[in-house]
Amino acid sequence: MNLNETKKDVNLEIRKELEKSKLKVLTNENDFLVKNLKKAG
Repeated sequence: MNLNETKKDVNLEIRKELEKSKLKVLTNENDFLVKNLKKAG
């Protein structure tokens, strides 16, 4: 197996995981904001 190919695969996996975790954080923040808005409203 080529070392460059391995690097690409690993980077792709890491990138996918990062995107997932960013989405989770955004979702949590949105939930928090929505709850606060409901309280205020």
